[in-house]
Amino acid sequence: MANTAIKIPRAHLIMALCLPLAVLLGYFLAEPMDSGSMAVIIFVGIILAVPLLMKWYHPGLILAWNSTVAFSFIPGQPYAWMLLSVVSLLFAVLNRSVDPEFRFLNVPSLTKPIIFLAAVVAITCLMTGGFGLRSFGGGSYGGRNYVYIAAAVAGYFALTSCRIPIERAGLYITMFFLPGVMSLIPAIAYKLGPAFYFLISFFPANGIVEQAMEERSFMDAGIVRISGLGFAGPALYAFLLARYRIRDLVDLSKPWRLIFLLLAAVVCAGCGYRSVLILFGLTFCGLFFFEGLHRTRLLAVFCSVALIGSAIVLPNIQKMPLPVQRTISFLPVKVNPLAEESANSSTDWRLNVWKSALPEVPKYFFKGKGYMIDPAALFLTEMSTRHKIVDPYEIQLLTGDYHSGPLSVIIPFGIFGVIAFAWFLGASIRYLHYNYRFADERLKTVNTFLLAFFSMKIVFFIVVFGSLFSDLASFVGLLGLSVSLNGPPSKILSETETAQAEGSPLEAFS
Repeated sequence: MANTAIKIPRAHLIMALCLPLAVLLGYFLAEPMDSGSMAVIIFVGIILAVPLLMKWYHPGLILAWNSTVAFSFIPGQPYAWMLLSVVSLLFAVLNRSVDPEFRFLNVPSLTKPIIFLAAVVAITCLMTGGFGLRSFGGGSYGGRNYVYIAAAVAGYFALTSCRIPIERAGLYITMFFLPGVMSLIPAIAYKLGPAFYFLISFFPANGIVEQAMEERSFMDAGIVRISGLGFAGPALYAFLLARYRIRDLVDLSKPWRLIFLLLAAVVCAGCGYRSVLILFGLTFCGLFFFEGLHRTRLLAVFCSVALIGSAIVLPNIQKMPLPVQRTISFLPVKVNPLAEESANSSTDWRLNVWKSALPEVPKYFFKGKGYMIDPAALFLTEMSTRHKIVDPYEIQLLTGDYHSGPLSVIIPFGIFGVIAFAWFLGASIRYLHYNYRFADERLKTVNTFLLAFFSMKIVFFIVVFGSLFSDLASFVGLLGLSVSLNGPPSKILSETETAQAEGSPLEAFS
């Protein structure tokens, strides 16, 4: 008897698969806020998005890295970049397993210190009480800090899994830096009222809570710091300085560039956080130096503009909004006593935290403290602080919120953490400097900015403010972007030599 083939039209097959799935989703959507229903919906969405993620995970991660998008309906309220770091790394490994031509952009001089740092963190975690996530029913706090570090490490390898085509470098730079302006969305939603509060489900609400508390505490004073401005300003000037040279930004034939740069400076000044404006000043001065403008007449031009601007602004400084006065209070200028008192109290509090934390350094010199926090100890410290039995900054000492980069490394992870992190920073500067000198001329602007920005962030981390678990993502993000743009050093050398043989005006080795 002849075999008879059963032919099923593709449309019918797709319908047969999709209809039961639609019924299943409809059943769970009847209770969308139930945790089980939400888990099923998210799982189905991820499964359906697998083909897209396999192809577009890298642009998606680039877009999410500085977007400040977070998911408050997921336990732990993870940021989008944290989830995409893990997912992207998985898909990068999957692509490598199915495509023999797929290769990670391996830079051994960077990979070794990152792996060593991750190993130090993991060993310290195991030796100091393990990994606990209270949001997932764990018996201790502090696991979120480990998640930050693990996601940053995973994010670096996911970022360096693909090479960005040079002709699309401008687009990827925009996608990497500019989404930071979305940090203004929670503040806007808060001002617009309850009808827009749903937006806060996709953005961290910590800044809004602090803003609301400050509005109540300093209602008469008018000192209300908007954390969204503190992220939006750096996002805007980082985008501008990564896309254009300083001499291009001050080109009066294209005034919109200078207008946006001045807008970024105003936003940084208006946020109420001194550290934001300090980092902007450090970055601009560092980039001015690395672009070699200190040897040109632009140095005299900028000095003249600064003197004239100071002569106009300083006499009228007390007429400015109080948040602006608080931001610039670190300068030797006379500001409103309310802004001065707010800034001085913050400085005194930070100095007291440092003084109290320094005696802890010898205790955790070899074996770090880790991030694990006993809930009972946290509760007792909070109660003691409320009743003024202990100093108000004791809670920061317990949670590891030292407001100091060096202390945030040596106390949780000891001398081995310091060695690992210093190795990572040194290797990163060396690689970024290599790209600054020898990479493709078409990437000269962004490579100069990345070197200047990374260098100034190190200075800022050590001298002004820093926290290892939260700042590591910023460091590896800049580094991962540079690797994805430029590739390994040997690849850069090969492309440089080839271009020179063809007569390209690439810079030669000195």
